[in-house]
Amino acid sequence: MTTSAALNAPFLRSDAGALHNVLLLGPTEGIARVAPVQGESNAIAERALEQFNILAGRLSSLGVKVATLEGGAALATFGCSCSDGAVIFEDGAFMMRPSDVRRRAEIANLEDALARAGVPAVGRIEAPGLLDGGDVLLTEDTLFIGYPKTRRAEVGIPPALHGNAFGREQLAAYARSTGRKVVDVAIAGEVGRLRSIASLIDRATMLLAPGLLDASAFANMTLLEAPRGEDYGAGVLVLGNRRVLANLRFRETIPLLRKAKIAVEAIDLWEFGKIGVTPSALALALKRN
Repeated sequence: MTTSAALNAPFLRSDAGALHNVLLLGPTEGIARVAPVQGESNAIAERALEQFNILAGRLSSLGVKVATLEGGAALATFGCSCSDGAVIFEDGAFMMRPSDVRRRAEIANLEDALARAGVPAVGRIEAPGLLDGGDVLLTEDTLFIGYPKTRRAEVGIPPALHGNAFGREQLAAYARSTGRKVVDVAIAGEVGRLRSIASLIDRATMLLAPGLLDASAFANMTLLEAPRGEDYGAGVLVLGNRRVLANLRFRETIPLLRKAKIAVEAIDLWEFGKIGVTPSALALALKRN
């Protein structure tokens, strides 16, 4: 793992705010074997690695300190979706227990990397619980947890894996101990993760894909809606207050954000987009202002 000086608490109070430190995990050759989203071709591993390096470079150029977790061939899956492995709170990391059994071996490596970066583990999902960090959004007073809900429109589309009630309740209990309320968010069963279709733009604004989740979960917030057909355009990486990094292939979503006076850094991450992995899933934020 490449990193800088150890961090100190508080680490993360919210998914909004100025991004200071992130952990990234590069893609492996396995990304080419991941089933793409409907209508897309398979990802190409070499291009994915090129785009990953551009992402790391762009974040560094924006003043974000980037740590890279080396996985390589040791990873059983495609790597890259680093946010699935942990949820970061003020005091440290709550480690996940991935729904995909092949990914569980990654968690010990991630926990060790976080400890070296100065981020201690404050809890973990224990068996029989299952949960992925990509299904979690955090604000200063609320924890949102996605859970799958079958719908007629997903006929013929394989459902994604989304933890279980045991895992969700374990994380919810910890969140309540920090003074947060917990809100369950119903998401379409075929969606890979909540963070791919919803992003906290600032304390009171959520960008989301209304056709793929129950927007009433965010009833007290201002909602920006990604255009239909660009649902995964809602999975932006928040760089700061009303400032985001987006996949430039979402040609309708980016103008919508700029019209709403949100600054957008746009780069090509389409090899990840082909499999439903968004900028918000690629980076595990370790510290925000």
